[in-house]
Amino acid sequence: MKPRSLNTRLIVVVVSTIVLSWIAVVGVVFMQFSLNQTSTSDKELATIATQLLLTIPADSSFAERAGPGLQLRDPPDVDLELLVFQIWIDRHRLFVATPGAPTSPFKPDFTDGLTSTVIEGKKWRVYSVSDKTGRVTVQAGNPQDVVDADMRDVAGHVLIVATVLLLIVGVIMGFVTKRTFKPVRAMSASMRHRHSFDFTPLPLHDLPTELHPFVASFNDLLLQLDKAVEGERRFIGEAAHELRTPLSAVHAQAEIALNSTELKGKDAALKKLLVVAERSTRLSEQLLDLARINAGTKAPKRAHADLRKLVEHVAQEVEVYASQNRRSLYLDVRSCIIECDIDEIGILLRNLLHNAMRYTSDEGVVLVCCGYVADAKPGMTPDVYLEVSDDGPGVAAAEREAIFERFYRAAGTKVRGSGIGLSLVASIAKSHNASIKVDTGLDGRGLTVRVVFPGFFQTAI
Repeated sequence: MKPRSLNTRLIVVVVSTIVLSWIAVVGVVFMQFSLNQTSTSDKELATIATQLLLTIPADSSFAERAGPGLQLRDPPDVDLELLVFQIWIDRHRLFVATPGAPTSPFKPDFTDGLTSTVIEGKKWRVYSVSDKTGRVTVQAGNPQDVVDADMRDVAGHVLIVATVLLLIVGVIMGFVTKRTFKPVRAMSASMRHRHSFDFTPLPLHDLPTELHPFVASFNDLLLQLDKAVEGERRFIGEAAHELRTPLSAVHAQAEIALNSTELKGKDAALKKLLVVAERSTRLSEQLLDLARINAGTKAPKRAHADLRKLVEHVAQEVEVYASQNRRSLYLDVRSCIIECDIDEIGILLRNLLHNAMRYTSDEGVVLVCCGYVADAKPGMTPDVYLEVSDDGPGVAAAEREAIFERFYRAAGTKVRGSGIGLSLVASIAKSHNASIKVDTGLDGRGLTVRVVFPGFFQTAI
């Protein structure tokens, strides 16, 4: 089922509340109507009957029945049959009665209290009260249909007033709801008409306070997207610039080889062409690796691996380059288990080793070490370190943090490079929650890059 909007839900809640309130009012009114024996009309009957009884003089002899009542000067403009009463003496003699009152007693048993009775085919609501001696009894009555009509009138008035009030409340709530969500609708319309890659934060000042945390979180997401898109734009521009130089060199060396008339000149141009091609291939591989890792499109494939075996495997690949370029590669590795993406750790190792090989001097030395750092917490494996050290020119302390930025090259560097390798190392280390520390290399020269991988719960092995 498609979820309804928040505005629709509020309207449904308001309308439902109004309808339920109206039903409750109707129920209360009709319940009171059905219990009319405790109604105001019953209290009036009791009051009138009691007051009539108290009005009769205590020394009255009641020797004979009272004569006809007095006549009014003008005809009454009210229905005199709405309320009638009888005064009985000794429970068998009708002493006084209102015009239109029955000649038989309302309550033949003359007991005090309220009751409903039928006399001469007509239903009455009656209250009877006797004096202390029990000789005089006053019985007052109202036709039941008159009482019911009065209750219906009262109920109708109450329902009309309640309905009007609830409608007013509904209109006010609808207006408030519509006005409250007006900024939300305006913001939605504004978002639909935004240009592509417009990551300007959404305004908060007109929105309901309850929506501020949600919109603030969305603004944080927009900010992250803006940074990501800007980073990719910068990456594309810098990558295009980096690729332009080797491609131009390839073109130039190819022309030299083509135009050279001597075999020696052709061979020299082709050797330079091969060097440039290798550099271009390396740069392309690094760019692809960096783009894949930063995209984060693949699900993590973490497994437990022995870092020693990974180092030995990558070292075999690098040995060919080391021998061709008069470099010495030494390993001081111990078996240690890390939880990692094996492919990414391979990329990290290759870039650290290639970086050390290229920047160390002729006849230079590169040393790779790995092992456990120290004792771990109970249930956890110790942290694992990986160090790659060289005896090259090194990097000034002020620039050591910057060398992990993309396309950054330390000042005074004579070796040509793309500045991507160490940024790949930083990205992979971050994805593995590993820390990186840079220090001086071998014999007080060169550079040491130390990567520390966190331990993991042994039960996970």
